Amino acid sequence: MEAPFLTFVKYLAIPTLINLLLLPPIIMAFYRGAAEPGGGRERPQLRDRRDAVIAAAGLSTAVAALVVNDLLELRGLPHVQNVGFIPFVVAAGTYLFVRDPREALRGVEWGTVIFFISMFITMYGVWRSGLFYWLARLLMPSATSGMVGILQISAVSLGLSQLLSNVPFVNLFIEYMRGIGYGPGSAWAWLTLAYSSTIAGNLTLLGAASNIIVLESLESRHGRTISFARFAEVGALVTLVNVAVYSAFIYLMLG
Repeated sequence: MEAPFLTFVKYLAIPTLINLLLLPPIIMAFYRGAAEPGGGRERPQLRDRRDAVIAAAGLSTAVAALVVNDLLELRGLPHVQNVGFIPFVVAAGTYLFVRDPREALRGVEWGTVIFFISMFITMYGVWRSGLFYWLARLLMPSATSGMVGILQISAVSLGLSQLLSNVPFVNLFIEYMRGIGYGPGSAWAWLTLAYSSTIAGNLTLLGAASNIIVLESLESRHGRTISFARFAEVGALVTLVNVAVYSAFIYLMLG
């Protein structure tokens, strides 16, 4: 996809903002009258304002660099093709300016890093076994277009993300979509895959690895948890609203 960062912003920013505005009323409807046991918790204070400023500057620099890189690509000028390299370089540079680099390294949740690496390796092995490739062929045997294509990709993405987790699923499913005929000219298909795999984490706890990380933090730090059924109860409605908004926008703008 040409200039992916700007393309995503162009087509997905508005439906994303709409979904963010619709989310609070849905959550409030489920938890109306619920109160935090023992009152609200005290907000954590910044431990190092200087490092916080450096982190904010690093984040701003990464976003600005992605925008500039896309603009260079659109003008046919030299640019970085592997855009994932940009935030990596910015993060490495930010690390050099923090007050205590060793303390920053100690603060990294290495268990989470290993979890992600292991997950990618395991899911690639599962995909290579042929089971989920067979499911993909069964659910989406060929390329389609229009609203049917949008809903088909969304359904497959939402469903298989619950089994493979969304990030490794996308990493593997891209090649499958190319194989059945979705090419560079099918921007709507790639945008559909992007949005549907992202909101897969709204449907169930297993849809995104980040859900498991947050749940683990909730249990270890606050001694509370969220059941799979309760998450899915709220998540099903949230996901349904998300799909309706995103699908309508993509169809109207690119369908």
